[in-house]
Amino acid sequence: MEATVQEINDLDEKAWMLLYKGQYDEAVKVWEEVKEIAERNLADEDETRLRVCRNLGQAYNANGQYQEAVLLLNDVLIVQRKFSERNPLSLAPTLRCLGVCY
Repeated sequence: MEATVQEINDLDEKAWMLLYKGQYDEAVKVWEEVKEIAERNLADEDETRLRVCRNLGQAYNANGQYQEAVLLLNDVLIVQRKFSERNPLSLAPTLRCLGVCY
């Protein structure tokens, strides 16, 4: 059964709660699962999919996985740049996350 955007958002929210509680390893695991679900069910340029990847990048950074964070966020940025003509401001959250990593 394909996951709906609402199911993805629910898991995304669960991961945020874990991150806020300082449970970084657990948050990363949930976001990695959500990322896989989003990749199977959503288009590359889908904002929900990109947001999930951006959130996982933030979790990697919080968990001390800096290289993984930068690589993933750069991948998100590449996809966003392909479609940024529609909304150039969509790059801002990803650029902010990359800035935090440095």
